[in-house]
Amino acid sequence: MAAAFSLFSSLPGELRNQIWQDAMPNKVGQALYFYRNGCWSPRQLTDEGYGPENDELNLNFEFFHHLLHHVQFEVPLFFVNREARGIAYSWIHEQGIKICFHKGRQSLIFIRPFDPKHDTLYVPLNKWKEFLCEPFYRLLQPDLEHQSVSCDGTPWTRIAVPEALLQNEANPILELLEHYFGLTKLFIVVNAQPDLQPGDNDVKAQRRWELESTRGATFFWNIDHGRFEWGDGEDIGDKALYKLIVDASNRLGKELYFHHPQTHYDFEVRPVLAIRR
Repeated sequence: MAAAFSLFSSLPGELRNQIWQDAMPNKVGQALYFYRNGCWSPRQLTDEGYGPENDELNLNFEFFHHLLHHVQFEVPLFFVNREARGIAYSWIHEQGIKICFHKGRQSLIFIRPFDPKHDTLYVPLNKWKEFLCEPFYRLLQPDLEHQSVSCDGTPWTRIAVPEALLQNEANPILELLEHYFGLTKLFIVVNAQPDLQPGDNDVKAQRRWELESTRGATFFWNIDHGRFEWGDGEDIGDKALYKLIVDASNRLGKELYFHHPQTHYDFEVRPVLAIRR
């Protein structure tokens, strides 16, 4: 049994607060959220983009990112005492985490929804074809039959895939920009661990995974030259993997040039690591 620090309450308040703050988890980094089927759906326009001339044209086809499973956080300091709870609550608010009561567990849980401006959607190898085909299959459902819909792309701009996708698929990303044309970053997760999974629990929330940059170079899209170019960084050391990334970037470059031939379009391909937090 750990010994209790009975003199802790006698420490100055500023020092106690600093200790509580240092005991908090790491701040949320480049968070990974796992793709799941069922996020594509139509939305009837009633606000921006609404056209009163023909109501049949006011149907938008969108990816509803709020349907992705949230990330669950462990915040044990929240339950220590009132002083620690105040520090924990401030941290929770800063990180965009929500506090919910789980009826089944009869306890509070801490979850963070997907933030399309900062977070990354991860598509596992066994979900890639489903990820690509879901928009097309959804458009064939009875509620959209003979309907005219518009699609403005996705509100999120970052996607991550395992390096195994580049090894197992002949042309893994040629269709990526068909419905996901708002993307600006493609992360290649190298040496993905077998447990890189969302997890399975009763709160419908996934484990906390984040991306970390490797020392490998980033490939940036050069609109003037119509190709990807190697940015600053070190050689990733794995020549086979480097070739896979180069080939994938070149294929993606052709798609970028096809979809955005005359416009400035920022895009990068970067090797990364996925870290369990």
